[in-house]
Amino acid sequence: MITLNSMTKPSSKADFSSFMFSTEILNVIKKAGYEHPTDIQLEAIPPVLDGKDVLARAETGSGKTATYVLPLLENLSTKNIYRQSKLYNKFNGIDRAKSNCVQVLVLVPTRELAIQICDVFKQFSENIKPEIKCLSVYGGVKINPQMMALRSGTDILISTPGRLLDLVSQNAIKFNQIKALVVDEVDRLMKGDFQEEINKIMKLLPNKRQNLMFTATFPDSIRSLVREEMNNPEIVNMDEFVEEVPIEQRVITVNHNKKNDLLAHLLNKYDWKQVLVFCSAKKTCDNLVIKLAKRDIEAIAMHGNKEQSARSAALRDFKSGKIRILIATDVAARGIDIEQLACVINFDLPRSPNDYVHRIGRTGRAGQTGQAISLIAHHEYHHFTVIEKHNALRLKREQLKGFEADEIAPPMPRSKPKKKAKSKKSALKKNSIVEKNNDEKKIKSIPSKANEKDFEETAVNAHIWGKR
Repeated sequence: MITLNSMTKPSSKADFSSFMFSTEILNVIKKAGYEHPTDIQLEAIPPVLDGKDVLARAETGSGKTATYVLPLLENLSTKNIYRQSKLYNKFNGIDRAKSNCVQVLVLVPTRELAIQICDVFKQFSENIKPEIKCLSVYGGVKINPQMMALRSGTDILISTPGRLLDLVSQNAIKFNQIKALVVDEVDRLMKGDFQEEINKIMKLLPNKRQNLMFTATFPDSIRSLVREEMNNPEIVNMDEFVEEVPIEQRVITVNHNKKNDLLAHLLNKYDWKQVLVFCSAKKTCDNLVIKLAKRDIEAIAMHGNKEQSARSAALRDFKSGKIRILIATDVAARGIDIEQLACVINFDLPRSPNDYVHRIGRTGRAGQTGQAISLIAHHEYHHFTVIEKHNALRLKREQLKGFEADEIAPPMPRSKPKKKAKSKKSALKKNSIVEKNNDEKKIKSIPSKANEKDFEETAVNAHIWGKR
């Protein structure tokens, strides 16, 4: 049975030197401008350094990535924790990973998060010699370059589950050298298609390894994974440190046919430097970009149907401030890390109450204040109540002048009926009827009396065609 540890709020005067990191890592931390560890880092880094399994719950933007990146790099470069525990071979800073092998595997739900975490590993390992090789792999791009990169082995691999299984099917990766597994956003990975993929991956990994799992929520869906895969984990629940959420949450009711106008009004009224707008469907993202453009508001969409190059360009332009408004689906928005993202707007509500936490967690990061606004129409009232109940919230409903929601919901637009695809059988039947009709027309077009030449030719060639 898993129970939560009793903890007190750590001292804000602590610094990274208290973890006894090597000089190489401390210098990079200082260069990055980090002075004091966050609450999750103070609580989780020590057990990770000691080679223990850790399950940690922390909000996005709390510094959880560095919570496992720093101690894993420390162990990979200098420590002998794994030999001391008599569970694994030592992380070898000289030999590194063998061909097609990996020592640290990090599983994440999206390409953007894979790229981002790989960058963090590279940033904090730049002073470590010999060089630590880090690679990110994900779908949406050609697999051959990733297979080629794995041939020489990699110390740290950050991967989406689907692409990892693709590499397994191509015999491009071996797991016999794995010392540590990190599952980031485990609550997101243990539902839907991801859950099946995660279960397949777990069966391929060696039993003796360190397991680190990080989550923004503790849903029931992760219990089986924790129970089956983790060995007496140290559980860190950052709920006990939260005094007040630094995010102002607003709920504005509006008729469904006025949502576009209300969104444009909010974007024009408030001088937000950057705004992330969430939609539930890819098509909605694209349509919203067009509708905002008609109101002279520039935005860019990011979703799963976009090519990886387009998604990377959209995120890059958004982070740099070139684009002020990014419209994205839940999956595409995973991995977006903007330190001072002023506002998140839910144009559509998320399907899962847990995803609401992930969405609003994009703003108010690392203790910064932020704002989250949900635009809800009549058909979304009940679902938002479910979200509130699940997340222990009770938010006031607002109405803005000129965009008030009617007491009775206006009729929803009728969706056009889909044209039934013609079956192959009916198509063949139709073709046979057409051919039959054409044959009948040809027969009717033949004169009733054949000319003498035709008869003579038939008679001459009787020895070929046989007797009539």
